[in-house]
Amino acid sequence: MSNPTFTFLNHAGFLLRTDHALLLADPWLEGGVLNDAWSLVDPSTSSARLIAELNASGLPLFVWCSRAQPDRVSTAFLRRFRAEFRGIATFLYRPGRDWRLPDELRRHRFTLAECAAGQPRTLAPDLHLTAFASGEGDSYCLIDCGRRAILHLGERALGSRAACRVAAARVRRLAPRIDLLLTGFADMAWCGNPEHFARRESAAGHGIERMALQAEAFKPRLIVPVASFARFSRVDNAWLNNGRRSPAGVLDAPRLEAQRNLIRFLQPGNSIDLEFDGPASLLAKHEHALAHWMRCWRERPDALPRPPQAALSELRSAFFKYRLRVTSGLHGLPRLLEWSRLLRPLVLSLPDLRQNIELSYRRGLRALGPDAAADVALSSGTALYLLRADDGFDATYAGGCFWVLRESGLSAFGRFFLPQRMGRRGLDRRRPWAAGAMLFRALLERAMRGVRMALR
Repeated sequence: MSNPTFTFLNHAGFLLRTDHALLLADPWLEGGVLNDAWSLVDPSTSSARLIAELNASGLPLFVWCSRAQPDRVSTAFLRRFRAEFRGIATFLYRPGRDWRLPDELRRHRFTLAECAAGQPRTLAPDLHLTAFASGEGDSYCLIDCGRRAILHLGERALGSRAACRVAAARVRRLAPRIDLLLTGFADMAWCGNPEHFARRESAAGHGIERMALQAEAFKPRLIVPVASFARFSRVDNAWLNNGRRSPAGVLDAPRLEAQRNLIRFLQPGNSIDLEFDGPASLLAKHEHALAHWMRCWRERPDALPRPPQAALSELRSAFFKYRLRVTSGLHGLPRLLEWSRLLRPLVLSLPDLRQNIELSYRRGLRALGPDAAADVALSSGTALYLLRADDGFDATYAGGCFWVLRESGLSAFGRFFLPQRMGRRGLDRRRPWAAGAMLFRALLERAMRGVRMALR
């Protein structure tokens, strides 16, 4: 009989061991991600130690990647894994409308295996994985190992009662009982400018509500929080940590009172014997882990500096190259969209340069007067990364390294960099039909927002 073991690694990562195989999920164990906008709450874990352990096991390895985000597939980990892992590894992902994940894994020359949504995939005689869609690019999964079932939701999937109800009916056909629920309590997302504390408190409450709804829908025997152990780490985004729930705050939440005795925190390296362990046997580990995480929560390191200041000439050159890259990838479509006013120029405020600039796919970069109305503010160094890097918008937006200066600023920011986001997701002239479908959805969403505004 298989005796599976679950080991929490850090943040969203874990390692599942059965008699016949290993399953590694979402490894991020060291270093910053998103241009150092995020760091691990506990920085003590090591990629080298994990890879050495995988090499020593002698078992075939499967790596589950739930989303194309650096906290799930750290580029630094992938490079080290490629150089140092000596066994047989297969990377698993759910195919969808976002091609970033498979393209990144292929770039590292890994062996890939698609997990079609809702279709169980056998990894070993005692290990099966079923992937499910959560939006266009994100995924969650059901893992059957021996006699136990693990539902891994991360911190974004199934955020409403209706979504939980539909998913529970689907999952129940494959696993009548969930032995272990892995879910997050703190979504790492931009939640307003420094003065918007109430907005961050509300977002923290949504995380607690989501956790409670999932527990009520799936009725697991045990809940282990994951995917919530990172922090915003730069001076230009550290305010986003204020208002987030700590692990002790999760346990104190009245909404989770019915689940409190099922929630067990683990610190990096803690393991669970899935055959025999339950909430009672894990109580001592839970108490030590809770004390560990609260020390980490209180002992925040000094915030990292923002990127070095960039000159206006550097920004002009970077935008010229960016515009050339994205317009050629989409056959000049960004210029056409701006000409037809479906996309408008973006005005950035650069406080460290005391300068406002306009970015336009038709006119290029123009310096504006200091009184010009801007959409968003960010440091010049962040603006340079935004324009130079393939993941510039994704990293800046997810990292929260900006301020919104007017009500429409956030949507204007996202719309202007839609061409970059499309190229990043593989939606360019290589996949014209998929690119057209994404543009149509974006325009439809904009039209619906306009209708809702008009009806208010």
